[in-house]
Amino acid sequence: MLRSKKVRSKKLEVGKYMPPLYHKLPCNDYNHERSEVLRWVSEQPDLLEWTFAQLKSAGYVKYNSETGTWSGVEDWE
Repeated sequence: MLRSKKVRSKKLEVGKYMPPLYHKLPCNDYNHERSEVLRWVSEQPDLLEWTFAQLKSAGYVKYNSETGTWSGVEDWE
């Protein structure tokens, strides 16, 4: 039985060009606010668009046409 090749979004290919970065800085506890990797990811428009598209297609966010805003499908208050 042949395995089919996993289809990946072209928008993820930007990750192939990420420079060497720390996710956890040496001699420090992990903190997402200090992660060089997460900062780099947040600066990549294609990755942000892909993430948002995944949230939409999974049904985790919804659009309110009256207010023009997006929100999670669960109460967030």
